[in-house]
Amino acid sequence: MDPELAVRLRSSIERGFERTDTANPRPGTEEGSTGSPLVVTKDRLTRVLACEAHDVASEFGERRPTVAMACGVLVDALFRQLVTVGAINDPMADGMDALACDDQQRPLLRWIESLPSAVRRELEVEVVRQAEALVARWPKLDARWLPRTQETMRCALSGGSLLLTARVDLAIGSPAGKEASIAIVEVKAGKRRAEHRADLHFYALVETLRRGAPPFVVATYYTRTGELDVDPMTEELLVGAARRTRAAVGALVGLAQGASPRRTPNGLCGACAALPECDPGFAYLESRGNGLEVAGLDGLLER
Repeated sequence: MDPELAVRLRSSIERGFERTDTANPRPGTEEGSTGSPLVVTKDRLTRVLACEAHDVASEFGERRPTVAMACGVLVDALFRQLVTVGAINDPMADGMDALACDDQQRPLLRWIESLPSAVRRELEVEVVRQAEALVARWPKLDARWLPRTQETMRCALSGGSLLLTARVDLAIGSPAGKEASIAIVEVKAGKRRAEHRADLHFYALVETLRRGAPPFVVATYYTRTGELDVDPMTEELLVGAARRTRAAVGALVGLAQGASPRRTPNGLCGACAALPECDPGFAYLESRGNGLEVAGLDGLLER
């Protein structure tokens, strides 16, 4: 892979960011400003590229808990426990204990505790099923591979005015200068979704920009089925991730400068806080026959 690739990717994103400064200063970049940088995560990328109005609604509103969210967060916690401790004892109890130790997850913990007994039992059955499958399928990782869970990756661009940030479920390997020596694994408790691969490519982009070398491989592990989707990292995939990031940054800067968000109906409409005031979103759901119905557990496990 081109040893100067990281430099070219960085320059491409920074040029796109700077070109948005045509009529108004970018957020946090006014002369003498102490404003915060524009923070870009995988979720913001997905939201703003799918629908700018959805990103605005999600940014300023609370994310509503769902059974899918609860299952995904619990399974994530159990995966971390399995990798770091090597065992899962009581899946539901262990997962709930992990949520209780995380201040950010305590609202979700209270929501799970308030579920009707039948719904909570259904959630527990699914969590136990996936935990047992994890124990049966997931290999023990050699300590020499330096497995790290929930590793945070950050890269500041444009003098700190733009911050790309990601947190990966599992990173394996030690950085080795300009050599591709890291593997990144994301764990999903739900079904395959198209954006999962794009999320991983964004992770790879952030790792490339901060280290100067890309991961040699990225993968998504689906705990429901045991399937592993693997992408050996290539220059083409990184360039595509940079273009996607650049497009999202342009949209986010426009919104920060006061542009009216464009409404683009898509698969996120049913979970959007702006739906009650969004005629295009309503029309989209009605055309698909979705209405505002709530699916059962299988339908909700799309995380």
